[in-house]
Amino acid sequence: MRNNRGGVQGNFGPGGFPIARPGTGGLMPGMPGARKMPGMPGFDNNNWEMPKTRSMPRGDFSGVQAAGSSGPLLSKTTVLNSKLLPQGSSGTISGRNSALVHGAATVSAPPANISLAHETTPQLSSHDRTVAPVPVSSEKPQAPAGGLNTNDLRRRTISLLEEYFSVRILEEALQCVEELKSPSYHPEVVKEAINLALDKSPPCVEPVANLMEYLYIKKILTAIDIKAGFLLFGSLLNDIGIDLPKAPSNFGVIIGKLILIGGLDFKVVREILKNVEDDMFQRAIFDSAVGTIKSAASGQSVLDLQTSDVEACQSLLK
Repeated sequence: MRNNRGGVQGNFGPGGFPIARPGTGGLMPGMPGARKMPGMPGFDNNNWEMPKTRSMPRGDFSGVQAAGSSGPLLSKTTVLNSKLLPQGSSGTISGRNSALVHGAATVSAPPANISLAHETTPQLSSHDRTVAPVPVSSEKPQAPAGGLNTNDLRRRTISLLEEYFSVRILEEALQCVEELKSPSYHPEVVKEAINLALDKSPPCVEPVANLMEYLYIKKILTAIDIKAGFLLFGSLLNDIGIDLPKAPSNFGVIIGKLILIGGLDFKVVREILKNVEDDMFQRAIFDSAVGTIKSAASGQSVLDLQTSDVEACQSLLK
């Protein structure tokens, strides 16, 4: 500071540096022009302060030497803390230097003496991913016959049979059976028809025989359907015959009528008799079938053509 006379207050020591004394208005420590003490920033004591340059990336001090010193300043490996860097960047963001790395021209690989806190997992591009093809089954799911389950088919079958036994119209019964659209269920239709007919009071023997004959002639029922249906009912006759004593004899009448039109033969009769345990039921079935055939004009010729099978049935009778 200068006084009014244009002079500078304070004394000057050797070398021309002013000596600042308390109360003399000299320079305060740290002010420009003031003498720097050892330990103060900027004190040129063996060049201990490292000069800063923009060409040196922060965090890499492996090649930095103190000015005026022959050895490296840092001898220990410096470990970067990943918390100081953006997540997943490792010093770079999308190929560019991180904001924390100043002056780095290119970043190719981290120095050997620097260990990164974490490494990013390499991500596969959309071109490197392969998607396994999903196998497609060539088999088509099979729908239930006619789109109805067994319970629905049985309910509709009983309904149409009850209607037939009430009005006795063969054409309507045929149409109802066709509407079931379940040929595989036709043996059950035959069994239910016989069961309902013989359970009526009086039994509907003639109407059910006419229905079987009509459906067979119209090719709605096949000989296989009729055979399977008669065998199903024959297996139930052991129990039905107890409550309905005339059921075996009436069943034989229906069998005889179907033999006359070619829907059955005595080979099937033999199988039916095998399934019947009661010998009285067996005799009632056979006698009624033979008697029905003989009552027809062409009945004897039918029996003559099947003599061997008729004798096989007789051998089962006790």
